[in-house]
Parts: sequence; structure tokens; C-alpha cells
Amino acid sequence: MTEHSTRLDARFGHRVLDPMPTQEELEAFYRDTYYTLIDEGRRAADIARSRRGGEEADDQARWLSETLHRDITDAIQEHGNGGKRVLEVGCGLGGLLADLADRGFEPLGVDLATAAVEAVRERGFTAHAGAFDELVSAGTIVPGSVDAVLFVNVLEQTFDPAANLAAAAKALAPGGVVIVRSGNDFNPLQTAAVDALGMPRWWISAPEHIHYLSYDAVEAMMRSVGLSPRYRQSDFPMELFLLLGSDYITDKSLGGDCHHRRVAFERALPVATRRRLYQAFAQAGMGRCLFVVAAKTGDG
Repeated sequence: MTEHSTRLDARFGHRVLDPMPTQEELEAFYRDTYYTLIDEGRRAADIARSRRGGEEADDQARWLSETLHRDITDAIQEHGNGGKRVLEVGCGLGGLLADLADRGFEPLGVDLATAAVEAVRERGFTAHAGAFDELVSAGTIVPGSVDAVLFVNVLEQTFDPAANLAAAAKALAPGGVVIVRSGNDFNPLQTAAVDALGMPRWWISAPEHIHYLSYDAVEAMMRSVGLSPRYRQSDFPMELFLLLGSDYITDKSLGGDCHHRRVAFERALPVATRRRLYQAFAQAGMGRCLFVVAAKTGDG
């Protein structure tokens, strides 16, 4: 496994891929290459399951609806302005958009990959192809026109996360919310696995995964563009499996079993219990992914 280098971001304190791709290279990767790699089994196993379809894809969709997508919709309702217009940046195949629509929201998607935009449009949703910050700058996405902006496993893959959060703040109506879900990389359990087991830093993925974000870095970016952080939680710490002897990084055949155990664990917990546990993990900086909610305050 080739291990790429990272450097410390001087402004927000997170790790950044070094060297970074150019914005043009990144956009070309998503437009021309990303979904080919997914279909070859070399990226985003969750998206690959969705594209294959069948019982496995259906079960994944149900699990996401029960957990992550419910967390997102509940956070919009709890921390937002009561509006229903929700924009997802990096909407992929539209699974979250569909759940949003089922729960009474008015979803809109944005994606760099034309394959994703076409798939979302085929499902009957509105979607724009292109870079989100550029669409806002061009007026394609009108300032103040949405009540929530979602970055689900995508902010870390943008060339400039702070610029995208600034674009989100511009697109939001007063009192609207931004929700960021991203890999929680260089976390204490990952570091423990590297140190104890001699593993490479497997979470570094070039060229698309540029920014290795932390809770503090995301919240600092939010504050820098006038957003007010309101809530943080994590999710299941998948690295525990490595430390318990199931090396799903080296032995790919173990990955499915680890995933199914995680799903069973989350389904067994009441929603409130799961959230309290994952909030506690977040305060300790642990959990495979971070989840941060911020609100746009004032009239701007």
C-alpha cells in the first residue's frame, strides 16, 4: 500500500494531502474517473453496493435511512429555521435526496460527476452539475434560497473547504443550517492501530481525499465564515475491529463481516442511546466519521 504524505494546514490545524492536486485535476477526476474506480471496487464500497442494486443495496438504504439520514433530518428540524429547502453537495446517486423528499423536504442536488447528476435526475430530483462554490458565485444557486446545506462525505474532497462553507453560508436563508459529515481521520484509535500493529495510514487516499478534517478544524472553518456551531456527534469507531484482531484493511474479506456487525449494533440501540454514545465519542475525538451542525445567525 502506497502511503502518501500530508502536511499541517497552517490556518485550521488539520492535515492536508501533500502535494495537493489542482482544482482542475480534482474536477476532472470526479468527472471522468471516480465512478469507474467505484465500479472496479477500488473506491467507496457503499456507493458500489448502491450501484449494483439488489438485496444488499436495499438493506444498506434502509440502514442509512434509520441512522445517518434520520440524524440529518432531525438535526435540520431541531437546529434550523423550519424551512424545507435542502441542498446536498455531492449528492451521489440520490439516496439521501429520496429520504429527504419522503420526510417532507424539498431536496436539490449538486455533484461534479455527470453520472451522479444523471442518476439523480432520473429519480425525478433537480440536480446541478459542477463545483458548488462556482454555482453559487455564478448565481445558479441563488443566495438565501435554501434552508439547509449538506456536505456528507464530501467537504474533505473539495479543493477549499472553507470556501465551500462560505458558499453554503451565502446560499442559506437566515437561521438555516450547514451539516458536515466527514471522515474523522488521524483520530486516536487510528493512531493506536498504526502504532500497535505497524499499519500504514490506510485512510489517506489520493487524489480525491485532500483534507483530513477534525471536529475542531471543521468548527473553526464554520466560525470563519460566520456560521455558529451547534452540535457534534460521531459514529461507530470502525478502528476497534483492527485493535480487536480483525484486520479488514489487510484482509479485505473481513470488511463485509465488520460492516454487518456495526450495522447490527446500531440497529439494536434505541436512537437516543446511539446518539448519546456517539456524542460521547465525539467529545473524545473518536468515531470513524464526524458530524457537525452549524447555523447561520442574523439577517445576512
